[in-house]
Amino acid sequence: MAAKKKARSKTSGSSKGKKAKARPKTKVAKTKVAKAKVVRKRAVAKARKPVVAARKKAKKAPSRASKQVAAVRKAVKKAPAQARAAVRKAVRQAKKMPPKARKTVAQAEKQIVRTVTTMKRKAAATAKQAEAAVSKAQDSAEKTATSLMDQAKDLFQKASDVVETAVENVLPGQSK
Repeated sequence: MAAKKKARSKTSGSSKGKKAKARPKTKVAKTKVAKAKVVRKRAVAKARKPVVAARKKAKKAPSRASKQVAAVRKAVKKAPAQARAAVRKAVRQAKKMPPKARKTVAQAEKQIVRTVTTMKRKAAATAKQAEAAVSKAQDSAEKTATSLMDQAKDLFQKASDVVETAVENVLPGQSK
């Protein structure tokens, strides 16, 4: 019986093994093709992504001028009605200006900004110089006041000594 069991198990196991081996081969082949397609699609998508993302970023990124315009508009909303009207009028006039005039105005604005920054620097330097001068003056004033106090003490001491000697001369019997 043992031999029969062995024989049966071999035949039944071998037939199952053949079927099991045959099926996965086709599945593996199909999955390899599918995986290759997926990999190819992913590669194409990755290649396209940076270009699309760059375009979106380029479109989304506001320029310096648009940021300034947005800041001005935000500030204008907080301003009184007369100021808002003046700004609207100035904007309308600026739009009507020819391109060369706009360029000149932009250059003038840049020059004004540079001038303001240099003046701020100079003012800061002047403030530092003034601070140094004030501290020197304060030190010298303290020294002068101290020396004057010392002189006043000396004079008081001398005066008290003179008064004491005068009293001793007038009243010879009195002594300390």
